[in-house]
This record gives sequence, C-alpha cells and structure tokens, in this order.
Amino acid sequence: MENKKCVYEKLIEYKRGTLIEQVHYGLIVHVNKSGIINKIGNDNGYKFYHRSCMKPLQAAMVFDLKLDEKYHFSLEEIALFGASHTGDIIHQEKVLSVLEKIGLKEDDLLCHEHSPLSKKEQIRLLKSNLPERKIHNNCSGKHAAMLTICKNMNYPLSNYKDMNHPLTKLILNRVCELCEINYKDLIVSKDGCGLPVLATPLENLAKGFLNLFTDIKYKKLTDAFLKYPYLIGGEGRLDSEIINFSDNLIAKVGACGLCCVVNLEKNECIVVKIADSNMEARSIAVISALSQLKWLKDESCSRLNKLYTKEILSQDGDILGMISPCFNITKQMF
Repeated sequence: MENKKCVYEKLIEYKRGTLIEQVHYGLIVHVNKSGIINKIGNDNGYKFYHRSCMKPLQAAMVFDLKLDEKYHFSLEEIALFGASHTGDIIHQEKVLSVLEKIGLKEDDLLCHEHSPLSKKEQIRLLKSNLPERKIHNNCSGKHAAMLTICKNMNYPLSNYKDMNHPLTKLILNRVCELCEINYKDLIVSKDGCGLPVLATPLENLAKGFLNLFTDIKYKKLTDAFLKYPYLIGGEGRLDSEIINFSDNLIAKVGACGLCCVVNLEKNECIVVKIADSNMEARSIAVISALSQLKWLKDESCSRLNKLYTKEILSQDGDILGMISPCFNITKQMF
C-alpha cells in the first residue's frame, strides 16, 4: 500500500528582529482509545517509521513471556529496555546487569560500538584513553531485551537482527496488535542499530502507546519510566525531562522529529512529528502542546522552557529574536 501525501502545518517559527528567517513544519495528533480527538496538519494516513518510539512497544514481549519474573529484573533494568540512553555509567551498568542475569556477555549484543551521547562520558573516555563499547550504544538496552527473548525462546543469538529471524515476526506481530494495525499492511525497514522497525500512521503509534502504558500487564514498564526517567534518556533529553517534571506523563522520543507523550490520568496520547527532524523545534513544539493541553503545570513548563530556550541570542548575550510556536492543539477538529 502506497503512502498518501501528508499535509504539514507550520508549528515553529524563528523571528530575528522584524523578520521570520526560519520555520519548521510538522504534524501533531491527539488521541484517546476511541480515536483522534484533534490534530494539527493532515497526515492522510501517511506511515512514519516509529524509530526509537518503537522501543517500549518491542519491550512488551518481555512481559508477555513473563521474563521480568523469570530473571527477576529490577525496574532500573526494565527502564533500559525502552531507553534511548546517553551511555552514562549507570546506563552501562544496567545493560551489563541484564546480560549477566540471562547468562550472556557484551559481545553477544549486535549493536555497534559508538561514542556515548553523554558529554560527561565522552570526556571520561578521552581522559582515560578508553575505547567506545557496545554498551555505550543508545540502543543497547533494547538489544539486551531482544537477547532476553531469544534466550528464552531458544532462538539463534548470532543473527537476531535479521529480517527472517523468528524474533522479527514475534515482535512485529505484537507491535501490530498494540498499534491496532494488520500485519499484512506493514511497511518494515531497519533502524540505525540494525533491528527491524515498522511504519504506521501516527494515530496507530499513539494507540500503541496507550494500549501499552494503560495495561496492567505492563505496569512494571510504566513504573520504570515514571520512577527512573534518567535511565530512559539522560541529562537534557526531552523525554527524561518531561517525565521528571510531571506526575503522570510518559514520554519517548524517536529519531526524525518524533515524540510520544501519554497522559496516564486522562488515558490520552499526543504524537509530534517535525517534518525536517529538527530536535530543538521538536522540543519546543512538544512542550507547547503539553502546556496548551494543561498536561503540565505552569511551573513545570517554565522549568522545561529554561532547558530549551525560546530566545535567539547573540554571542554577547543580547536577545535578537524569539522562537515561537504557532499552532493551537486545543482547537477542536473532530
């Protein structure tokens, strides 16, 4: 099935002096379990790859198979299953702890070594002349979860990233169920870390998050996100900061301008997609949407806005302009 052309709407504009010199377009969908409440832009059913927003959905199988109980995983270890972490020492330790519990080693991970996203850890490696490791990979927690499933199912470990591996069909089937989409309608590719990633309309991605995080079966995953937001991402990461500054929000970012936020009190979810994948625009758009929906208290929005400034500054510190959201998610569309 071919993707239809989606119609993006302007979400963010950068104004320097009297002129608008930069704009970012995108889509926002606001969903409950019955369907779309309202939206910004029109995706026309266009399918977007879930990228790292797929991680918690993939982790569902760990709980379906009761592997959290079999291996006595802590909430901190569970948090890494859905994480896009920065590779700090605490992230590394928890991935290694999971591997130890399932009787495997770091070499069994099929994600590649790469520089940690954490500046602090980058400096530590440089000062100590230490190499980059697989556990620095921001997807290493997801890979540890996949190895856990393979070990339990007696699947081959050496090629678990392959499209024709039994793990692939097992995971994709489960994600399809959560996202309420037929397996035959899938568009599948591979993510940057080499594991398969599927594409769905944004509404289905939002439904997947709602079906996952509001199901008592996955309470440990929900609790892990809420209790250990730093493990989900790290310092300055949008999803970690949103969870940290709220009481009932689950957030997860994905590459190419994606972010999903679930309101556990209202049983609603928003998904933001920035067309050009700009991370700053994504952060400002998400925080603005949460503010408009009153999902965050004013104090929390203020603290988040300090992390993702809306001011355009000179090197002298002069305010030259502003970065402004230009959408209204509270306008009823449906």
